[in-house]
Amino acid sequence: MPKIVLFCHSLRSDWNHGNTHFLRGILSECGHRGFDVLALEPANSWSAQGLLEDRGPAALEAWRESYPPLPLAIYDPARLDVDRALEGADLVLVHEWNEPELIARIAAHRKSASSYLLLFHDTHHRAVSAPASMPAAHLDGFDAVLAFGEVLREAYVRQGWARHAFTWHEAADLRVFGPRPRLAWPFGTRARGTISP
Repeated sequence: MPKIVLFCHSLRSDWNHGNTHFLRGILSECGHRGFDVLALEPANSWSAQGLLEDRGPAALEAWRESYPPLPLAIYDPARLDVDRALEGADLVLVHEWNEPELIARIAAHRKSASSYLLLFHDTHHRAVSAPASMPAAHLDGFDAVLAFGEVLREAYVRQGWARHAFTWHEAADLRVFGPRPRLAWPFGTRARGTISP
């Protein structure tokens, strides 16, 4: 069974980090399709720390109600064994909110004759709005970039940061998100008719 490893900023927390909903959904879908999936999250992610301070320890476990089977390993960035973390991987997906040092380590690992497919997943706009902050020097170790929009994909190609770049739009996980029963709108009507959410 093919193995997918995701390095993410946080899977536990969506505190100022909405990308986590899409990442959870991707891993969940891959798991339902028979892939062996694993997510790795640094212990010191600012999103998890923000949620912990804002809502307490139970909030870091609340996501398990919707995604009980997703395997998640919390690691200490200073002690991460990249060889062990990537052992047996067929596809490695590195989300762009990871630290540049980690991105560089994974790119170097891939260059050292490892056979997995390495993809950089960009769900932000820094490649366009703040290109100097991008870990572009390390992206030559990646096989391709998955960008959340066409303008972003074009920026990677134009800058020469990626051999291959593809547009991969974010989407909702339909096993978790979907229509809810219609709620009564508490503010009545407007001149042009009833408003409903």
